[in-house]
Amino acid sequence: MSSKEKTKSMLKNLIVFGLLCASVCFAQLEVAFLEVKNAKGEIVQLEPDFPYAHVVILWDDKALHSHPRTGVAWSNPSDLDQFGTIKETLSIEPIEDFEQLIERWIGHPYDSRFSWEDDAFYCSELVAKVLGLSPEPMHFDPNLWPPSFSELEGKPGISPGKIYRKILGRAFSF
Repeated sequence: MSSKEKTKSMLKNLIVFGLLCASVCFAQLEVAFLEVKNAKGEIVQLEPDFPYAHVVILWDDKALHSHPRTGVAWSNPSDLDQFGTIKETLSIEPIEDFEQLIERWIGHPYDSRFSWEDDAFYCSELVAKVLGLSPEPMHFDPNLWPPSFSELEGKPGISPGKIYRKILGRAFSF
C-alpha cells in the first residue's frame, strides 16, 4: 500500500470513528409520554386535562422508567408496549454524565405511595429528578382517583402532565 493510500485509509477510519463517537456522545435524550389502557381497553386518565398516564426517558436505544412491575429499570423501547403506547415525545438537550446520574437509582422499587422523600420512585418522580424538575403540591382529582389518595393532597410530587408542561414552558438546558 502506498503512502497516499495509507493516508486515505487512515482518514477514512478517523472519519468513521468520529461519527461513531459523535453518535454515542450526543445520543438524543427524549421524554416519552404513554397512553395506558386498563383491562377493558379504556384509556387510563390520571389528570382531567392530560391524556397520558406513564412517562419514560428514551436514550441511546434504551428506555428508563419506573413501573409497579419493574421498579426503576432500563428497558428495550419495544418492551414498553406492555405498559402503554408512546403517543408523544419531547426532545431534551443531553444531560452531562446522564448514565452515572441515574445508575444509583436502577433497581429501586416502584413507589405506589407517591412520596417524593423516599428511595422508591413512581414514573414521573424518576423523570423529574433526572431532569432536575422541582415537585409541586399534588392534586388527586376525586373523579379519577380512589378516596385513599386524598391523604396525599398538597404533598410534594409531580405528574406526567406537569412534566410535559414544564418542558414545553421553558428553554430546557443544563
